[in-house]
Amino acid sequence: MTLPRPPRNAKSGVADSGFSTPGLDRALAILSCLSAHPAGLSLSEIAEQLGLSTNFVYRTTQSLVAHGYLLRDGEKRFTLGPGLLRLSQPFVDDVPLSVAALPAMRWLSEQTGEAAHLGVISGEEGVVLERVIGTAPIKFYVERGVRFPLHTSGPGKVMLAYRDAAERDRTIAGMKFMRFQPHTITNAKALLACLQVVRRQGWATDMGEHVEGHNCVAAPIFDADGTAIASLWITGTSQRLDAERVAKLTHVVTKAAKMASEALQPKSAVR
Repeated sequence: MTLPRPPRNAKSGVADSGFSTPGLDRALAILSCLSAHPAGLSLSEIAEQLGLSTNFVYRTTQSLVAHGYLLRDGEKRFTLGPGLLRLSQPFVDDVPLSVAALPAMRWLSEQTGEAAHLGVISGEEGVVLERVIGTAPIKFYVERGVRFPLHTSGPGKVMLAYRDAAERDRTIAGMKFMRFQPHTITNAKALLACLQVVRRQGWATDMGEHVEGHNCVAAPIFDADGTAIASLWITGTSQRLDAERVAKLTHVVTKAAKMASEALQPKSAVR
């Protein structure tokens, strides 16, 4: 049975679930609103975008901050917090993916000097779960909770390449294929051809396809069933991570991803 789409309140940007839970509907609308603004929004900006009272937004955001679902910076701007990231990641033996993969991420960052990142697919986008800042003098890294396009990124490509074909096709069907650079992939056919190459070689790159001057190389992380549930990657400037160095580091990145995959094996499976 397909449930009808929740109607949107004509006076605000809040979707009504139809189950007489206006407070919950509005709180979820705040989270959804902030997910589209990685740089954060102020209390008044949230209220204005959603058509809600400042008083309600104040009380709700304070509660969400207290539970770790939102963060508030020194400029009083709100962003999504680690509480949401904990809910969106797999667990093995009560250990979250971001904790299990951290030793492999640190090893990868030490070996390359670059920032190491961990991410998963969320809807038609990727989301960063964890990062380890590199040791290079000029550092480039992405904060936890930031969402990224799948068609332009190394981690997005590698996670799609190893996904179940039906699930992969459903995800691609919902993607928007925005062009960020002249060499950005902009259609499903080109992406599928790219994913075939990625699956054969076991890793994927983003050579300035999203942000000019910033490159990355990624490999898949598998769970105990052999399902690609996440990606591990390094990100750096194109001067440091040029095509020649990326080619030399692919085996380091894939080794780190294998270490993270092994860390996800249930203890009961270890003899």
